[in-house]
Amino acid sequence: MNRRTHLEDLSNEILFEIFDYLHMLHIFTGFALLNKRISNILKSIPLHIVISFGNSRQQIDFLLSHLTFHEDQVISIKVLDKIRDQSSIIHLLFNRHNFINLKSCKFLSIHSITKLNNIIKQIANLNKLVILEIFQPDRSDLNENNNDELTRILLTNKSSSLRSLKLQYPNHYLNISNYTLINSHLISLHLRISGSSSTVSVHTVLQIFRLCYGIRYLSIVLQHEKRFENNINGSNHLSPINENDLPILSQLTSFNLLIGASCDIWSISSILHCMPNLKHFYFHLIVQTSSWPFTNQYLDGYVWQQIFENNLSYLSKFEFHMTVTKRIPKLDLDFVINSFNYFVEKYSNWHMIIDRWIYGSRLQDELIILRTKNYIKGKFTAKINIPCIHCRTFETRTTETRIDDHYSFYSDITRLILYIQNKKSNVTWFFPLFQNVTNLLVEMPIIKSTWWNSLFNIVNVRQTTNDNNAQENLTYISKFVYLTNITTLEFSSAFPVNRWKDIEFILKSCPNVIYLIINTSLLLFSKIINNLSLIPIFKQIKMIKSITKDIYFPSNFILKFVERFPSLVHIELQVFSFDICSFIIEGFLAKLEQLSYVKINYHQDTLLDDYFTREYIITKRGQVFPINNMNQQMINVKNNGQIIEIWLS
Repeated sequence: MNRRTHLEDLSNEILFEIFDYLHMLHIFTGFALLNKRISNILKSIPLHIVISFGNSRQQIDFLLSHLTFHEDQVISIKVLDKIRDQSSIIHLLFNRHNFINLKSCKFLSIHSITKLNNIIKQIANLNKLVILEIFQPDRSDLNENNNDELTRILLTNKSSSLRSLKLQYPNHYLNISNYTLINSHLISLHLRISGSSSTVSVHTVLQIFRLCYGIRYLSIVLQHEKRFENNINGSNHLSPINENDLPILSQLTSFNLLIGASCDIWSISSILHCMPNLKHFYFHLIVQTSSWPFTNQYLDGYVWQQIFENNLSYLSKFEFHMTVTKRIPKLDLDFVINSFNYFVEKYSNWHMIIDRWIYGSRLQDELIILRTKNYIKGKFTAKINIPCIHCRTFETRTTETRIDDHYSFYSDITRLILYIQNKKSNVTWFFPLFQNVTNLLVEMPIIKSTWWNSLFNIVNVRQTTNDNNAQENLTYISKFVYLTNITTLEFSSAFPVNRWKDIEFILKSCPNVIYLIINTSLLLFSKIINNLSLIPIFKQIKMIKSITKDIYFPSNFILKFVERFPSLVHIELQVFSFDICSFIIEGFLAKLEQLSYVKINYHQDTLLDDYFTREYIITKRGQVFPINNMNQQMINVKNNGQIIEIWLS
């Protein structure tokens, strides 16, 4: 019996389950007009709104049209404030609709012109809201908002349903002492404290603690930022901490602390003294300057042991990630490893690793990374980026017996930058150190010609030498990453042309690469583009970015380009003028059937009219690829006089 099951044959219960995995835009795009039964189901299911950068204004308008009849069904909202062709989406959404049954609300990357205060007052009155989060990328302010007033509204609202509040935007919290209380129903709080070194300190954290007596899960980011240094209001942050007048957070069981400010470890000890019942402590340290005076204290396990024995009787989990820049003399890695043996014995499955490399023109600074194996399992831990590894001086140690478990400490790391020089460190491991990396950026210095080769131009000898060097570099890179896992491959903008052989070897060893970032000089170089051994790799590339300062993609290269890269979906280039840009776009529209996005920077505008309208592109693609079904909602064009962007899907 070969009876087929159709969507309409499924029970209502199964359809409810299916729709719960989809967000509102997908549901109404795919099912709104299917049949009467489905339409009736769509009137009763809980809805989730998710808006990301890839969405278009046409899609938002479509979503808003359906919200008119379904806004009371929305229980969660996650909104990026700027989509690809529109800003202030949050204002657009909340200015038109009132989501009375909203339980979770998350705002991401607030655009500079968006005003939040009135929206937050509206949300604060919702009596079912449990989770509210505002996340702003590093160093981005909420320009049109009074951060102090916004913070006051959020922290002191009287909602009886709100349990979790995450305010990840820059604020100095200088006025926090003026608050009499915060929402007593909160059990989870996340704050980002940013300011100058004269206004933001551990004292700021302690002032916040005086309002957090009911909090169980607390996350604090403490940052000093140079852009605030001129805004000096005066502070007593260097005054001693009164250990007899510290607030006690007896309900707190989990604490996540990120320090990006000049702060000694004994101040951290005072913070921990306020948490007698703490069970889980996650610590993240970023020291970006070698002039910081407190570095070695944080790298000494004996100091941490003393702090915990004095303050944290119930601690069962201690995980950390520390990135430290310091001046030589070099740190004794073996001493550091040995100093943390106390924690290896105290906590189950606890191990740490330390990596170190020397960098700088005079090799006078060292960069050190320490992390514990289970740091990445923390619920509120920050996303980690590993700085550029100077492989020449790379060293590693671990509390585990085998160095080949290095990868297990970095299973969350998917992007890596490697600076490869002729001199290389000794490899003491057998397996790649960062096995989950899929995005690799390679940097190399220029090859300096020797007097002998310059004088006699011994081509065969030079070729053999270049092949040997490229193979040696490739082998060394493979000690850090699995090249078969690489899907995004980038060669730095300063990558020298005379290193083309390295590019050839690396590309051929990355059979799954689909995204290539390469400077224009290298892309046009005949040894690369006409290299027959690379053509199979080129044919599978789906995304390419080649934007190099003062180097322009030529119009006479377009036919060879689309021939070499027939599978392109995403293209970013730079040309000299808009008339060249127009010629190139026409070639892309006519030759690349899978194309989804084009971005072209142009240096000089022209008197030519920009005829690339949305209607023109729909017509053009329909003529060239008549059987390719287009989603016209997704097609859009934006040209600001310097950059033209075209979205086809």
